[in-house]
Amino acid sequence: MTLTTEDSPEVEKLRERMDAFYASCPTYTAFQEPVPKTSEWDHIKSAVSETIASRGRCRVLEFGAGLSGFSDALGALRTSVDLTVQDVTPVNEHYLRPRADRLHIGSVLEIEGQFDVIFSTFVFEHISDPRRTLEKLLSLLAPGGSLYVFCPRYDFPFYISHSADHYGRVRRCVLGLEVMMRRIWSLISRKPAFLIHCDPAVLKMEWRMDRDAIHWASLIDLRVFFRGRGVVRTLPIHSGGGKDRFIKDWLRINIRFVKSAT
Repeated sequence: MTLTTEDSPEVEKLRERMDAFYASCPTYTAFQEPVPKTSEWDHIKSAVSETIASRGRCRVLEFGAGLSGFSDALGALRTSVDLTVQDVTPVNEHYLRPRADRLHIGSVLEIEGQFDVIFSTFVFEHISDPRRTLEKLLSLLAPGGSLYVFCPRYDFPFYISHSADHYGRVRRCVLGLEVMMRRIWSLISRKPAFLIHCDPAVLKMEWRMDRDAIHWASLIDLRVFFRGRGVVRTLPIHSGGGKDRFIKDWLRINIRFVKSAT
């Protein structure tokens, strides 16, 4: 089965294979050097600043931190922020520990506490348990708190993940049609699909960007999942020319979810 859900027995095997890949791939860019995500972080810093202004301090969780530079990007706000960072691998522990107030190496499902702002940048497409992860993050998010998700968007017609790069054109077209039908059904049934790709290209070809994107993230899924729990806002990402703007505004998920206060 190529596309499935997180409850499939195949996903557990996939997670083991992906964890082995991340532990052994020497060219994985997230482990090489920090990459500024200024456009995304500006939105998050705005929410942090608002919280500090109203409460004096802000509790922040970054999940899937990698070599995040968010702590440094906070600037003067940092002294009023209680920052927790999470990652699944200890590869970046030496970098993250001095930049965080609390570091958790392991699953985000193991984290306890409450946070005013939770965010990830280009992580959501790499997880194998999106529904459970979102449920956990919602339980950690304080009433009125904000959850930010930035990642590729795989519900634009016939835009599918690079994890399918090892397939031929016909098979990719068939997959594109299958994904479109599943997205339509999610809208009709009001049930998110949270599709997991169990045969990613990164396990058969050399690593390139998003060949390890096993969760085919969908804005439709997120809107359906969050319905009745709070408000979802799509965020503008400043960009250069027309092509760059199209990619950032239409082929990516850039959202802020604000949890209901009651």
